[in-house]
Amino acid sequence: MSQPNRAELSEIRKKVDLYLSVHRYDAAEKLLRATLADHGPLANIHNLLGVTFHQQSKFVEALKEFHKALSLNGEYVEAALNLAATLCDLSRYEEAQAIFTKLDQQVGGKKKQPGLVLGRLANHHAQSGQSYEESGMLSEAILEYRKALSLFERMPDIKLALVKLYVRTGQTDKAKQECEDIVKICPDLASGHTWLGILYYKLGRRELARKHWEKAQQLSPDDLASRAYLKLARAWPPGEAARTSREKSQ
Repeated sequence: MSQPNRAELSEIRKKVDLYLSVHRYDAAEKLLRATLADHGPLANIHNLLGVTFHQQSKFVEALKEFHKALSLNGEYVEAALNLAATLCDLSRYEEAQAIFTKLDQQVGGKKKQPGLVLGRLANHHAQSGQSYEESGMLSEAILEYRKALSLFERMPDIKLALVKLYVRTGQTDKAKQECEDIVKICPDLASGHTWLGILYYKLGRRELARKHWEKAQQLSPDDLASRAYLKLARAWPPGEAARTSREKSQ
């Protein structure tokens, strides 16, 4: 059997993507099975067949195809991710976690990995962090959020979740550092300024706190938290004026 060239494989993938987008699963399966019959076992074709089954919630059939893809190419990251996701759909979380752990190890040279792979791994850690947080396991949640950010830095929502956990666990300096990063990455994110203001307030930097709450209000006038903190700032006793003047000069 002859192997299809790259152009042929690309064309097959485009057709399958089109079929799946309009829910023509039978057409996608027919094309993929014909390709396997003509050319023999191909990892990417078995992976696409698994995706076709997965989209129909035929999880057992999808697992078989993803396993076939990985048996042909043990380093096929996309098939491994699809396999892990399907295992999660079947509540086989420990098996899925083992796959994610192996993928984490593979991503040692993460800059060589495609952004999609890193993003999906980062989301996995972020979801694990949220589960730990909801269970009251804050140290484990912090660890998972940090893993997520080590793989994909530009996740301001995860950074903000980490900020809140640092505050809850009394790690104010770490919270401030993360919050300053948020403001640099997303200067137009009102909640970043609100929380940075809270942290400056905790550290006694009240003029800086006021500035960030004002910025949050400029960005989002409906932000109730920054509005409330600004009212607090306006109610500070007269003695605070001297303190804020000293801060300005520092």
